Amino acid sequence: MSTPLGNKASIVVDLVGVGAWGPAFNNWAELQTLFANPALGEALQWATPVPKPEIIPANERRRAPLPVRAAVEVSWQALQQSGLASSDVACVFGSGLGDTEITDYMCRVLTTAEKQLSPTKFHNSVHNAAAGYWTISSGCMKSANSIAAYQNTAGLALLEAMIQCQQHHEPVLVTLFDTAAHDAYRQIFACEQSFAAALLLVPAGTAHTPMAHLVMADETAASVIAPDLPHDQLDKLYRDNPAAKVLGLLQQLAAKRSGDCVFELSPRRALKLVVSF
Repeated sequence: MSTPLGNKASIVVDLVGVGAWGPAFNNWAELQTLFANPALGEALQWATPVPKPEIIPANERRRAPLPVRAAVEVSWQALQQSGLASSDVACVFGSGLGDTEITDYMCRVLTTAEKQLSPTKFHNSVHNAAAGYWTISSGCMKSANSIAAYQNTAGLALLEAMIQCQQHHEPVLVTLFDTAAHDAYRQIFACEQSFAAALLLVPAGTAHTPMAHLVMADETAASVIAPDLPHDQLDKLYRDNPAAKVLGLLQQLAAKRSGDCVFELSPRRALKLVVSF
């Protein structure tokens, strides 16, 4: 695999905003504290807080399912940190599982004689529901893509976002989110904790004080090595939750540690990001 520009390491973007939400943390600052203080994890209650994204109007927020609220919350965090206007930022949303609660509900209802689905739940069942809530609530006027690739979702969403950022020369928000799988799916999706994160990317050289620089290259899948995360709960989150495959990159960002971060794209290919500060 080569980059769309024809040579390796030709796609370079700057990172200007981060959002995070998951078990024991509500935002990027709290996740950074957890990374920096491994012993802190022993004292935490590893229960996922309920996100309440204020950018979604109250009536719509009450109807929004957890995956949507999580995705919009971290997107808003990253946008606020960047200082950019939402109308100028394209977005890529990635979820490996989608909303398994609604999927289970729909499958159960469709086995009944009446087959009467809730219009609201049907409306929220589509994979681009989070992108729809975000673009409407934030006034986003740019493109909005939604990606699903199970455990490869994080890498493919980052690949799409970085290419779009450089090729279209525009800011791109990449949001990754997956909530705990419904009990009926646990044998297939061993995901017991919810997680969401957002990264706001801009074309290289356009930000005054970027948080980091990301350079895209490509490698073989054999190069993918799980990060050494500071707590067993984070390690389990990384292994089981497709969106949490970004935790290794977030750990590098929190520590301001330059180096490679690799994401699997398929059984044969992987995306390598070279991170520098």
